[in-house]
Amino acid sequence: MLTKQLRFGSPLMAILVLGSSAFSTAQAQDPPGESPPLIIPGHRYDLPATLIRAGEIEEHQQNMIAAGATDIPMNMVEMGGASEDYQVGVSLVVRYEGQTNPNYAVHDDVAEVYYVLQGRGQMKVGGTITDWTRRPYSAGNGWGSRGTTAVGSEDITIQEGDMLIIPAGTPHKWEFAEELTSYVVVRVDPEGVAPLMQLGTAEFGEPGASR
Repeated sequence: MLTKQLRFGSPLMAILVLGSSAFSTAQAQDPPGESPPLIIPGHRYDLPATLIRAGEIEEHQQNMIAAGATDIPMNMVEMGGASEDYQVGVSLVVRYEGQTNPNYAVHDDVAEVYYVLQGRGQMKVGGTITDWTRRPYSAGNGWGSRGTTAVGSEDITIQEGDMLIIPAGTPHKWEFAEELTSYVVVRVDPEGVAPLMQLGTAEFGEPGASR
């Protein structure tokens, strides 16, 4: 179910706890020298936070299934920091039982973090594509390439509760869905290549829409 609560001991909770611990350690070990000013020139300190509730993700998934879609962005916002181009987005990907994909995807500038909500399937990641071609621009991840064959790619199983980090430029392919599988994709877009969008404005009128 998409409405599951985080449990202590779950992979995501462990990451959050470890991340908090690492942040606390970093705070306690500030580098020597002068500390930065309270307000750093050129940085944003006024951007709002965005809360995406479990019910909104579930509704988004049901709309995708009704349209036969596989990858629809939910939200893309400014990420703050020193550049106005920094963005972070959230998409939902659905892989239907038995679905295969002949192509590896490569994103020129956008990195991705997957968190699997439900299901199980097989992927290939990494390696070197031997038959690269440019692909059309994607509203979710900008420009990139694709190909059907990669030398040195790794076979992995991805299932409920798993996380996968894919750097920009790393080939990846959804090989086979053993069952209906869905995962949230957080897309880190430092160059601002994807258009900003508000939560709840996604369109579902393109059956089979995919990356």
